[in-house]
Amino acid sequence: MHSKKLKLKKTVSKFSEQNSPNLMKNTLILLLILFLTMGFSLFLSHSSPEIVKKVSAEFLNATEVKIRAVAVKSTEPPEGAVIDISVTVTPGEGRVFVSTLPYTQIDMQGSAQLAALTACDILGMDFMNYDFFFTVEADSPIVGGPSAGGVMTIATMAALKDLTVRKDVYMTGMIYPDGFIGPVGGIPYKLKAAADNGAKIFLIPKGQRVVNVEETLEEKKGPFIFITKKSKPVDLVEYGKELGVNVVEVETIEEALLYYTNHTIVKSKFETNISRYSDLLKRLAEIMKKDTSDLYSTVKEMGLSTDKAEEYMRAGERSYEEGNYYTSTSQYFTAKIELRTLYYTQIIETADDLEREFQNVEDEIGRSKEYLLSQKSMGIESFQLFGAAQERVTLAEDYLYLARTSEDMVESIKYLALAKERVESARVWLSLLETVDEDIPLKDGELERRAQFYLGQAESIVVYATEIGGYPTLIDEAEKSIKLARKQLDEGFYAGSAVSAIDGITKASLSIELINVDEDLLNSKVESASNSARNAIGELENILTPVLPVAYMEYADTAENPVVKLSYYKLSERLAKLMLSLSKVYPGAQIVKIEFNFDNTTKSDSEKSKTIPEISRIEPKIPKLPEVEKIVKEIPGFEIAISVISVFFAYYIRRKL
Repeated sequence: MHSKKLKLKKTVSKFSEQNSPNLMKNTLILLLILFLTMGFSLFLSHSSPEIVKKVSAEFLNATEVKIRAVAVKSTEPPEGAVIDISVTVTPGEGRVFVSTLPYTQIDMQGSAQLAALTACDILGMDFMNYDFFFTVEADSPIVGGPSAGGVMTIATMAALKDLTVRKDVYMTGMIYPDGFIGPVGGIPYKLKAAADNGAKIFLIPKGQRVVNVEETLEEKKGPFIFITKKSKPVDLVEYGKELGVNVVEVETIEEALLYYTNHTIVKSKFETNISRYSDLLKRLAEIMKKDTSDLYSTVKEMGLSTDKAEEYMRAGERSYEEGNYYTSTSQYFTAKIELRTLYYTQIIETADDLEREFQNVEDEIGRSKEYLLSQKSMGIESFQLFGAAQERVTLAEDYLYLARTSEDMVESIKYLALAKERVESARVWLSLLETVDEDIPLKDGELERRAQFYLGQAESIVVYATEIGGYPTLIDEAEKSIKLARKQLDEGFYAGSAVSAIDGITKASLSIELINVDEDLLNSKVESASNSARNAIGELENILTPVLPVAYMEYADTAENPVVKLSYYKLSERLAKLMLSLSKVYPGAQIVKIEFNFDNTTKSDSEKSKTIPEISRIEPKIPKLPEVEKIVKEIPGFEIAISVISVFFAYYIRRKL
């Protein structure tokens, strides 16, 4: 049975700049950082090997790992090449420097950035405590591509944990931000190059054992030469046997680490019970339910049809009765937007009426911002509540701007309703502050530093995702989250900026993870993400109450669409890890050495399975991939969105209370 592939179309999106007095300052700072990074890269690229070694030797408390990767030369016909990669890790502040010789495309820079971030995520280490220096050298120009991402991640993990890397193991495969290995091209050429350079084991992405290779045939007929191209399948395992190399498919970076270092990762298991958060999430649902019911009564008295709102309210009541309180809150929230739109349609008849309501919402936003900016100190537990509120107030301000600048009365009213309910939802989240008894204080400047860092990471991943053809809709949404994060950072909303930037990282990362994903891998990723989110929350709840990550996890649990589930599980996990890093509790993963021999390429598969320890994984099922039409129907309140708003915009932006 052939799995359906998600058809992904490459696109390039532009960022919209914020009209902020700090824009010039931030731009100059960004340019300075870029200049310094490029300067370091160019210095190493044009320096002699002796100078490069001297620079590496002068790092303090540094760990260096050298590894070899394979690529395809920029020649015709294609030919494999071996490239040398060195990774040096030092104590630092979360910076990544890349030197390439000769120059490679931007995706090599992106691969290094993503490799460092992914390695830290998998090992449970705080990225912001280290600096990473990559040098990439090849004998000749190579074809750009993310195929070295997996190798760079292995080298980074080895440097972080001071592991020895085997020189006779080679690998090709892009790295997904969740640690899965993604498909690449040109594998037969890379395999040949690895074999010529002493490879005994060659790791390839799972599912790519058989690939097609294009052959060029020349036939001479009289004075003419006819050139034809023919595609033929190549079994890489069999081809590897001819070359004396054991070709092995791997699905995750943990599996690859086992082959490279004879070490495996053992992560602590934490259990979480979502019911322990029921009282908090129930409080949100009850406030939203009451507010929605009050507005519903008002609108009914006006004699307006409320069928659509009633549908959302019934869904909210069902979720409430089932104990899915955050989902219920979101459904009531969507109903309230619908009711607010009906209400405004009834009371706004003239331009003066519209201006009056503009002013009312603007005043409410102003009061909320004044309160939020007055809270100069906060702890880690209150951080998530302030972050949720700041994000929603900023969204309300953006919607109000769209309402004011719209030339269509109907559209203006819809945006006004969104603005009003967004600022109201901030108040709902702030109502949980009184439930915080004890909190872990945050150091001065810590939130601002984190917000700046995560914003930079989100921007870097978007550039990389765009370059390699990531899922365009998610790239667009990541850019919107980045824009929101930047605006909050400029206004001093550091908690909200960090939350929005994490959202941007999640969307941009997911746009990469959906490249060439089929049904079985998608569902495998969903289950893996669910387990990871629960584990991160379980670890965090020993320290404080992670209500925001739990809310997003519940929403993922109740969603039917696998892409929606995957999005919210990952957002939940990343927010939990952010709170862990803020609390300075990062126990990390345990690395365990396993003694076994991979080298015997003559053994049968059954014999090999007896010597290679089983690596636990989730065996994927193969359900039918949901159609786009179904995704649209699952988004709360999609019908009231403006027609130009994309499916994922409605989903990501509209759904969050």
